Amino acid sequence: MDKEQSHLPDQKVQGEALGTRLTDFAPIALIVPPLIWAYWTSLKALSAIWSNDSNYSHGWFVVPIAVVIAWNRRDLINTAKLTSQWWAFIPLLVILAVRYQLFEWNEQYLETATIPFVVAAAAFAVGGWHLLRVIWPAAAFMCLMLPLPPSLNGTLAGPLQTVATAGSVSLLQAFGMPVLAEGNVIIVGSERLEVARACNGLSMLLSFVTLITAMVILVRRPIWERIVLLLSTVPIAIISNILRITATAWCFQYFGHELSEKYAHDWAGYLMMPVALGLVLLEMKAMSWLILEVDAPTEPRIFATAMMPQTDPS
Repeated sequence: MDKEQSHLPDQKVQGEALGTRLTDFAPIALIVPPLIWAYWTSLKALSAIWSNDSNYSHGWFVVPIAVVIAWNRRDLINTAKLTSQWWAFIPLLVILAVRYQLFEWNEQYLETATIPFVVAAAAFAVGGWHLLRVIWPAAAFMCLMLPLPPSLNGTLAGPLQTVATAGSVSLLQAFGMPVLAEGNVIIVGSERLEVARACNGLSMLLSFVTLITAMVILVRRPIWERIVLLLSTVPIAIISNILRITATAWCFQYFGHELSEKYAHDWAGYLMMPVALGLVLLEMKAMSWLILEVDAPTEPRIFATAMMPQTDPS
């Protein structure tokens, strides 16, 4: 009985601490539902894009990953540093006012683009600078759920299509396959393989950037390795797309148009992400070979003994 009573104070302290944490984050429960209601039209428009445009199908995963990023950083929150002042709501109100004006001007893209800023401003309003410093990686990651501006989308599609065609033709010729390129069409024997705009690799590039960015935020690595990984996302995505088109052209040559069109094209697309991840693992392994961690040398025991102050035995 005495032993059971000895645990009661500890349980009471833990219960009070939990209650304090829940009380500190109670404003979040009050502020999130109105924000979701305010942006419901924008969220529906985004979900339609994610469902109908293969380039942005990764958008479905951005918000769950952002939640995981925020949850993974929860240990950095010090409830004693959380502050909420009335003036901290001013940035949130300003952003919402700008968003309303954009809605009136029918600037749907810019209106939707305010979502990450609203999340950051809401964190600042609830917990001050301390909570904002903890939450900002998750808020910044949410920018990846937005589609590219239409002008930028069209600008990237053409060069990516050209690079994919030229790279695939060069790789096929290096393996001794007689191929030619006519614009964005690869002539493989008697077959014509068109590198369509849907095969330009933009979908792979955006999905891969999202995946690597999440990994860079969640996985604890030296800062220089994170920068290198982020910078390598574009070339790795392009290389993966070139390998995809090369494999499809090879199947067209040896298995014919009908069988390759039915199976090879889709399966080559499914394998793009595993190939890209394999290249990332090779890159990380190469970086571990380049930088070796060397332990600080320890002094020999004899030298350490010689350096110790001597005492007079007398």
